[in-house]
Order: sequence, then C-alpha cells, then structure tokens
Amino acid sequence: MPLARVVGVALVLAVAVLAVRPLPAAAQSELQAWLTPEFGKLMPRSDYRFTFYPERKVEDQQANFGMSEHRVSFFTPLYQDTTDEFAFSARGLYQDIDTTARFPNAGGRFPSELWDVAAGLSYRHKFDNGWNGGIALTVGSASDEPFNSVDEMYFRLVTMVRVPSGERNSWIFTLIYASDEEIFGYKLPIPGIAYAWVPSDKLTALIGFPFSFIRYKPFEKITLDAEYYPFWTVRTRATWEIARPLRAYVGFQWDSDHFYRADRGDKDDKIFYREMRVYAGARFDLRHVGFEVIGGYAFNRFYFEGEGYSDRNDNRFDVGDAPFVVGRLYLRF
Repeated sequence: MPLARVVGVALVLAVAVLAVRPLPAAAQSELQAWLTPEFGKLMPRSDYRFTFYPERKVEDQQANFGMSEHRVSFFTPLYQDTTDEFAFSARGLYQDIDTTARFPNAGGRFPSELWDVAAGLSYRHKFDNGWNGGIALTVGSASDEPFNSVDEMYFRLVTMVRVPSGERNSWIFTLIYASDEEIFGYKLPIPGIAYAWVPSDKLTALIGFPFSFIRYKPFEKITLDAEYYPFWTVRTRATWEIARPLRAYVGFQWDSDHFYRADRGDKDDKIFYREMRVYAGARFDLRHVGFEVIGGYAFNRFYFEGEGYSDRNDNRFDVGDAPFVVGRLYLRF
C-alpha cells in the first residue's frame, strides 16, 4: 500500500470518531479527501442515508420502540492550491422515534425526535520538509431541542502532524479536544500518537492512541478491515470488489450515539444509545453518483442517561433485537 494511502487511513482514524463521529462512513470519505498528501484536488460531495428499525418491545415496560433515521452530509473546498487547502463541511441527523418508553429514574417520556446538526472548517498545509499538518474545528448540537442553549452544544478541535519514517511508514501526532466525549472528562485536549507500519502492499497496521487499525488483503479483490476507537467502539468488515463499480461486504459493528436532553436535571448527562449489529450490503459507484443498500440485524440495544459509559446500568432501558435496512445516495460534483 503506498504511503499516501497509509497517511490517509491513519488520519481518518485519528479524527473520524471525535470530529465527526455521528456520520462515520460519510466522515471517512470527507476526511480522506482532506488528509490525503495530494493537495489541490478536493471535490465537493454530498450524501444522504435513510435507516429504518421496526417496532420492538421495551423490556420491563408496557411500551414498544420504533425508529426511522435520516442523515445528510455536505463537503466543499473553499480554496485550494498545491500547498494549502481550506474546506467547509456540514451534516445533519434526524431520528423520528415512536415510543412511550421512559427512563426509570429520570421519568418523563423518551423524546419523540432527536437531532444532531453540525458544521465545521478545516485547513491543512504541506511543509517544505515533507511533513503535513492540519486543523479542524466543528461546532454542533445533539439534542431533542438542538441549539436550545449552549448546554446542548458541543465543540470539537483536532490538530495533526504527519512525519514520514522511512520509505513506507510514518508517525502520526494528534491533539484532540471534544467537549461531548467521555475521554475528555477533564475538559483538556488529549494528545495522541500512532505508527503506521506497511511491510507490503497487502498489510497495513496502524497502532497507537486513541485508535488502532489493521487492513489486510489476502487476495486482490478481498479486503479485511478491523478498527478500534475509544471507548468500546469496534468495527470489522470484509469487502469483495466484484467489478470496478460494484462492491459487496459483510461486517460487525459495536457502536453508539449520544444526545443532550434539553430538560435534563444534570447538565453533564447525555442520552446514550448502544447497539451491536451484523450486516451485509452492496455499493455501486458511477462517476458522479453512487448507491448503497444495507440489511442487517441489531442486538444488545439499550439507552441510558448518564455522564459516561460507566453509568450504563443506571437509568436504562433495553430494546428488543431487530432487523434494519439502510438506503444511501452519494453525489460527487
């Protein structure tokens, strides 16, 4: 795997969770464009995704829980040349929820809708010594009443430096701050470091903090990926490139979302959603448009309200396992 690809993968993993985590797949394509060592080739792009979960029983309550979800993202360069790039990104999430479920301790009905709306600016620079550096700022609000007050808003800042190490390897240094993430409980930026080891075109191992990643290609058209993000976020995928525009894949994810309820008693509390899922899908890409269809099964689903994952057994309710379907449209200009 060429060094340019390794750098893109490393930096995507460094910031995808903390800068734009609620849209992981869209974030990766956006950040790959931002962080590739090539400059001056950013393209505007947009993406829309719809997900549907049928109603399932809420454990220990006389209630069901059903949800449909809409996600949209947009990215465009503002200025670019051979050494500098400025870009703007925006995204939105809307969940339409049908339930009479209640949090056991907090009381009150679960919100009928949840939002996550954010926008960000990014800048990166190519130095004369071969190093690359960048910075990204994101401001958003994740809540049942977005931008109700500053207490329902979040701020995320990522800075990074990539230092080549030999012909194929590199060191990645990051400094990351996110006001709404558990890892930043002391409200201080967290430094990160990772080493990208690429012994051959078939294997990339990116090991470090706060992320790790392994990609292996046992055959020309088969790619295996495994990723870890703090905390308790795991994603694996096996992809088969059937033909140049068509890919199929299967995978497993252990993932989450979180939101601020506007009328919560403790301003540090958030609504957390956790789930595990297995899935299979196919993606078809043309020059300016792409389509994706995914089907899967979600299990170990639960919501809780607290300051972090350590509170997952308090003020919690569990939702029954359920199938889900996803439809997605990509646009490139």
